[in-house]
Formats: sequence, C-alpha cells, structure tokens
Amino acid sequence: MTYIMRFLLGILMLTAMAVPMSAAEPLKLMTTPETPKYLAYINSWKPELPVLTPVEAVEEYKTPQMVLDMINHAKEFMGLRYRRGGKTPKGFDCSGFTGYIFKQFGISLKASSSSQYTQGTPVVTDDLRPGDLVFFNGRRAGTSRVGHVGMVVDVDADAGTFKFIHSAISSGITISDSSEPYYSRRYIGARRVIDESSLN
Repeated sequence: MTYIMRFLLGILMLTAMAVPMSAAEPLKLMTTPETPKYLAYINSWKPELPVLTPVEAVEEYKTPQMVLDMINHAKEFMGLRYRRGGKTPKGFDCSGFTGYIFKQFGISLKASSSSQYTQGTPVVTDDLRPGDLVFFNGRRAGTSRVGHVGMVVDVDADAGTFKFIHSAISSGITISDSSEPYYSRRYIGARRVIDESSLN
C-alpha cells in the first residue's frame, strides 16, 4: 500500500468516526419529584453575615493647659547655672528646680529627689505624660538609689522615649532625652503628682 493510499484511508476512517455536533444529544438535567422543593430552598437561602460591632474611637490625650503653662515657665530658666542646694531663680539643684516650678502652680513637693520619688503615683514608661516627674541614679549607674529628678516635657510614644527638663550639674537648666546613654542607663522610674481630674 502506497503512502498516498494509506493517507486517504486514514482520512476516511476519521470521517466515519466523527459525530456531527448537531447530531449530539443535548444534556438533560436529571430531576426528581423533590427537585422543585430543593430549588426553592436554594433560591431562598441567604447566608448569615457576622454582625460588625463599631469600634469606638480612642480619644487622643490632650495635655491640660496648666501643665503646658508649667512647662513653658520651666523653659524660661533654660541655661540658668546649677547651684547645689539651690531652690530659687538665683540657681537650682535638680529637686530645687522641680519643687520651685510645681510650687508656682500650687503643688508642694518634698525637698530632695529621693523624697519626691515617694510622692504621687508610679507611672510606667508607656504611660508617661508631660508634667510627670522622672527619676535617675546619681553619678553611679546600676544602683536603685535616686539621685536626680526632672520633669517630662514631651513623649515619643512610638519610640518609647521622652524629653525632660532638669537642672544638670554640667549644663544647668536643660532639656535632655531619655535615649541618651547617660540617662537610659540611670533611669529608675516616674511619678505623677498632678491630679489631672481636678483640672478638667
């Protein structure tokens, strides 16, 4: 059988096996007496969506005006020299400075930084607010003995740090950041002595 004959025979066989699309029997949906009931159920079914409870907006903390006034008043002494035992505008030590500022706004603080650490309520770092008192070791880091105090003037909640104004031996009245190695190693804790509920 020649190549041409084999080719023609193959075409004839394929033609015989082919079924015209028009001759194909259409598909039929199998139904039962229960089918209408099932279809009605499917059409009437509605998925139960979860009930969403609206989230209450968290009110952003707003520093009371009196605290802002305290901070602004404290900043008026920027650069004033440190004076050991000083409690007046002629010169302050650390606790003398915080005691003086708070006194101008009707709040009495004890004389030393260690005694001021016993006043008010403890505050964790994540909850610090302007006006809070922050306490540090003295020149020796790693001890629990309070030797220095300042007042918070700004808080960076994202970074977990804060700025505080204080009377430093080396620079007098200045603003420092808690992220500075000298202070981050010596930080002990904070106290809140301002009753903000009475300011509203």
